[in-house]
Amino acid sequence: MKNLIYIVALLLTVGMFQSCSDDDYPVPPASTVPEYSYTIDNDEFAPATVTFTNNSIVPETVGSVTYYWNFGDGQSTSEENPTHLYTEPGAYNVNLVVATSESLEINEITKTIVIRDPSATGVPIYFTDGAQVYEGLINSQAPIFTPLSGVAAQSSYGMVMDKINHKLYISDYGADKIYRSNLDGSDFEEFRVGVDSPNGMAIDYQDNQLYWDTSSGIQRGNIDDSDVNQVEDFVTGQTNDPDGLSIDLVNRKLYWINYNGGVWVKNLDGTGEAELIPAIEGGSILVVGDKIFYDEYVASGDIRLKSANLDGTGISTLAVNIGRVVYGIGYDANDNKIYWGDRATDVMMRANLDGSSPEAWFTHSADTRGIVIGELE
Repeated sequence: MKNLIYIVALLLTVGMFQSCSDDDYPVPPASTVPEYSYTIDNDEFAPATVTFTNNSIVPETVGSVTYYWNFGDGQSTSEENPTHLYTEPGAYNVNLVVATSESLEINEITKTIVIRDPSATGVPIYFTDGAQVYEGLINSQAPIFTPLSGVAAQSSYGMVMDKINHKLYISDYGADKIYRSNLDGSDFEEFRVGVDSPNGMAIDYQDNQLYWDTSSGIQRGNIDDSDVNQVEDFVTGQTNDPDGLSIDLVNRKLYWINYNGGVWVKNLDGTGEAELIPAIEGGSILVVGDKIFYDEYVASGDIRLKSANLDGTGISTLAVNIGRVVYGIGYDANDNKIYWGDRATDVMMRANLDGSSPEAWFTHSADTRGIVIGELE
C-alpha cells in the first residue's frame, strides 16, 4: 500500500512539473540574428559596386520581416539582398536592421565597408590585430585600412618588412610559426615552423638573416633557405622571455627587450652580449638612427614609451598611461614620426621622435600590433 501511495504521489509530482513547464514557463521563442556578407568589384577601388548577401537568422515564429539597409553614404533601401554603387572612396558604416511583426524585434548589425582611392599615394603601413593583417597609407587623408587578401588568419603579435625583397614576415605565436608573403598578400607561405612562441622579428640584410625571439632566447634563419626547419640559436638561456627585437645595421648589433625584465644587446658576430637597461618589462623595441625606442611596464594601465641612446644612457619618456604592453613600434622616415598601438583602447598613436605632438591617428575594432612602415610610394 505504501508503495502504491508513493507511486501515485510521484506521478502527480511529475505531472505538476510537466504542467508548469508547458503552461507557466514557456520556452522563449528564438530571436532574429542580423548578419550579412558582401563582395566588392573593381578590386575595391572607387567606383565600386558592393553586392550584399543577407545571412540573417529569422525563425518562423517571429512573423513577417522587414530589412532596412543604410549604406553610410546617405542612401538606403529595404531590399533583402541589395547591391549598391559607391562612387567615392572612403570607409562606410553599413547598417542592417531586421524588424519583425509578431515578436516585435528590432535587431541590427553594422560593418565598415572600405572603398579604396585608385589615385591615393603615400607611405605604406601594415599592422595585425592577431587575426588578420591590414594595409593602408600614411598621407594627408584620413587613414583607411583594408585586410590583406591572401594572408591566412594567425595569432600574431609581430611583423617585419623586408624592404629589399618586398616581403612581409608574420609571426604566429599560437602556432609556433613564421609566415612570409609579398606585400600585397600573395605567395603566402610558411617560412619556419616549430619555432617556440615567436613575437618580434628583425632582418639583417648583410648576412640575409631573419632573427626572431623565442620563450628563452633568440634564433635566426637564412632568408634564402626554403627549409622550414632550418634554425640557428643565436641567444640562449634568457629565462625572462625575450619579446621585441631590432637590429642596428650600421653598428651590426641586435637589441632586444624582455617581457620580464631588461633591454639587451649583442653583436651580430655573436660577441658582446650584455644587459644595457636592467629591470625593464616591455614588448617592443626599435632602433632609429642613434636611438632605441621601447615600451616599459610601470604599473597596470601605465605602460610608457621611452627612448635611449644606443648604449642605454640618456633615457627619455615619450608617452605615459598606455593601457597595455605594446607589441609593435613603427617608424615613418618620411615624416620622422614614431607609431605605436594602445591595445587597451585599440588606438594607433603617433608622435614626433621626442614625444611631442602626440595624436590618436587610427582606431580599430581590435588590437593594433606588429606595426611596420615602408617607404614613400
